[in-house]
Amino acid sequence: MLSEVQNNIFIEPLIRRWRPFQDVVRFSGTAKYGRRFQRVVSINNPLDGTSVVASLINQDYFDTIKSVTSTIVVGERGSGENTVTVSIIGDSYTHGAFFKDALLEKGYVPNIEMIGLREVKGYSGQADEGRGGWTLNKYFTVTNKRTDAYNGFWQPADDHKYWGATAFWKLANAIRLQPEDNRTFDETYNVGRFGIQSLLFDEKTGYRKNPEKNDIMFDNSLATYVKYDGKKWQKVKYEDFEWGFDYGKYLSMWQLEAPSILVEFLGLNDFRGAADPSMIDFSLWNTQMEKLVASYHKAVPAGKFVLMIPCSSCGILDNEAGDFTTKQNACMWELRKNIIENFDKREAENIYVVDAGIAIDNINGYNFSTDSAYTKPYSEYTGKRSIPVQRGNPHPYINYPNMGISLAAFIQRYRK
Repeated sequence: MLSEVQNNIFIEPLIRRWRPFQDVVRFSGTAKYGRRFQRVVSINNPLDGTSVVASLINQDYFDTIKSVTSTIVVGERGSGENTVTVSIIGDSYTHGAFFKDALLEKGYVPNIEMIGLREVKGYSGQADEGRGGWTLNKYFTVTNKRTDAYNGFWQPADDHKYWGATAFWKLANAIRLQPEDNRTFDETYNVGRFGIQSLLFDEKTGYRKNPEKNDIMFDNSLATYVKYDGKKWQKVKYEDFEWGFDYGKYLSMWQLEAPSILVEFLGLNDFRGAADPSMIDFSLWNTQMEKLVASYHKAVPAGKFVLMIPCSSCGILDNEAGDFTTKQNACMWELRKNIIENFDKREAENIYVVDAGIAIDNINGYNFSTDSAYTKPYSEYTGKRSIPVQRGNPHPYINYPNMGISLAAFIQRYRK
């Protein structure tokens, strides 16, 4: 938890099924609570070493079904004179800068340097690795389409280096040079924020300006991969090379400083649409996560890897998209359980779990619609009442500032 701020624990993300008329969660322990409500508890002045006890209680006979005890670890807000380097790999939450308020605006984490290929809007010199709609598996695949965000982590083996698609870098340059042009959503969403990196590529051809031997690109006009032999580009095939997740090569190619903390924040696109929450197979996801961790630690042996628990409170059933949010919540709770069972308590390996999902308010964390097509009880209704309908699910935009607090606390606790 972060000192001198309100640290919130929302109940719905914690509990497997939200059934407030049958079961409730009550809190005790040595921690000093600012408030203890049905849906949220808050700790305003957390103290190191104090305990939080969460008890699931059935209200028929008020039996305690289960209790879980946690010990508070505090990061001091605003402390730290040295630079701390942090990188975040994620999906639309990272692309939308959920971290901005806690890490960059409030001064909770002074002297932070964020590492990545995509510039954080409004914050010169800060970058991230957020790609909207992406899954963990997507980071283990090659990208070669015009509007498919470049993935610098998936690389060919040995001294070969993959720099992406020519059409992608042509578009990235065009967006940098003419940012006000009317473009499609896919163009701006997936190719925007690569402006600084686009300077390395020719504006007309999309090829790397100063290629080196064994550089590889995808030429979209020829619909083929090409390799630079030291003099010219030659056609090659994807299958000619062995590919893998290579964090060290990504850092060296783009001349990025090695982050002392690497944060991974994925999972929502991976699992919220699963057909059966009780039958989700996490084996591939866990294997790929272990490979990502190993690749980072190979490049940065003393680095701290943070796996953030994603959203498991996707909003109410009344939402513009018509999403089956209670089922999505069940799917994401299973991922929460999987992360805790497989990645928690591995601090000796420099692997840490930070809970962002616990900070999401299932009701007030989301924007509400003002469109009468959704909120009017029925078309002929003439009264003053309206239906509360959420929009933007599963993106709790107004909750983003709260979500970044736990990450800020971790950085402050473990920065050097």
